[in-house]
Amino acid sequence: MADAAGRSAVVETFARPALVVALSIAVLSSMDALIKSFGPQVAILQLVWLRYAAGAAFGLVIYLATGPHRITRRSLTANGLRALVMLVAAGSFFYAITRMPLVEAVTLSFTAPIFMVLIARLVLGEPITRRALLAVAIGFAGVIVVVWGGGSTDSGLTPDGTAAALLSALAYAFGIILLRKHSAHDAIPVLVFLQAALSVLVMTPVGIATWTPVPLDDWMKYVVIGFLGTVGHLLMAWGFSRAPAGELAPIEYTNLLWASLFGLVFFHETPALTTYAGAALIVIACFTASRRNRLPRRLTDASP
Repeated sequence: MADAAGRSAVVETFARPALVVALSIAVLSSMDALIKSFGPQVAILQLVWLRYAAGAAFGLVIYLATGPHRITRRSLTANGLRALVMLVAAGSFFYAITRMPLVEAVTLSFTAPIFMVLIARLVLGEPITRRALLAVAIGFAGVIVVVWGGGSTDSGLTPDGTAAALLSALAYAFGIILLRKHSAHDAIPVLVFLQAALSVLVMTPVGIATWTPVPLDDWMKYVVIGFLGTVGHLLMAWGFSRAPAGELAPIEYTNLLWASLFGLVFFHETPALTTYAGAALIVIACFTASRRNRLPRRLTDASP
């Protein structure tokens, strides 16, 4: 009875963060679809700037409402470089989804955990195991299958869009590694606000220099995008702060379901079967890369 009660408690403890992370994926996927609706005619640098400006406004409200939170010099330095890297990740991903089918862009972005294996070796000095090399090979095969398939039946992949999606995955992986190396130990509202605020600080000169008039309807889109981005990242940060990242990470692949739905309903995109085949290989590669050897049971059961 005690063991059953313990297992039930563990399930309940994991269930709530898992549901919150799943909800965050749905929210952020809807944000991606809204960004895609701008189309390739919108300047990417202005799109990134206004997205983070709206996000910073909502982040500031949450920061003030949940405070007081202290922002230290360590907070700024630890999040500064990561903000730059994540700007590259966001900008390249926005470029990709406005120039290629949503499902294909999302599928290629799944390669981020594979890049983490390689970057962790360079930044953290972590060894690359045979399992990790196998994961890289499988993931690379998955990318080839997606690109070889040519994308959706009504609009093929483009070289620049494909390159942008892979660059986004690479930059995102680098940002996660930096987060591991320079953990700021800040409250969640601080992390979410600083991510957006520092991005706005960097992008403001560029945004002013490349400014073009924004229609009223687009302003409303930016407000909604900023709200969805802030809520999505708050939900994700809350979930990952309450359950092991390795157990929650696979939930991110539900993004493929949302991308398929939004692409079909709003953009009339019908993904090719090779897209899902390549996605399956990439997901297998990510699981292979993240799998870790377990300690013998007698060690895990031992008291500290």
